[in-house]
Amino acid sequence: MDNWSCYIIKNNRYTYVGVSNDVKKRLRAHNCEIKGGAKYTTSKGSGWKHICIIHGFPTKIESMQFEWALKHVPPRNAGGIVNRIKKLKKLLHKEKWTSRSPLSETMPLTIEWVDKSYRPDDMDLPVYINEMSC
Repeated sequence: MDNWSCYIIKNNRYTYVGVSNDVKKRLRAHNCEIKGGAKYTTSKGSGWKHICIIHGFPTKIESMQFEWALKHVPPRNAGGIVNRIKKLKKLLHKEKWTSRSPLSETMPLTIEWVDKSYRPDDMDLPVYINEMSC
């Protein structure tokens, strides 16, 4: 197992969803401290911070399926951090994230709220998902 994670980050104006098996190093890349950040984030400047990290994906494939699904929860044109979190809530309650992904309940995920101020009061998580705050 590689222990992959999906994460939501934001800076002053933008949000981004990505996957990594080393989220701290990946955040440094998004902030142009080291090479390898996504073109989207590096073009938007620095100041990227984690909002939440979803841990527990056994392989890169499952983490990428979750990432893709999170980016495609309707309405796709609804941006901003509040809408990203609403889409996360909606996705966590789906039986499967994509047509080819495993059943959601077979993935014992943990959501780590790095910035608790973005955690909705009505989060209402499925029983197989744990939650933690920094």
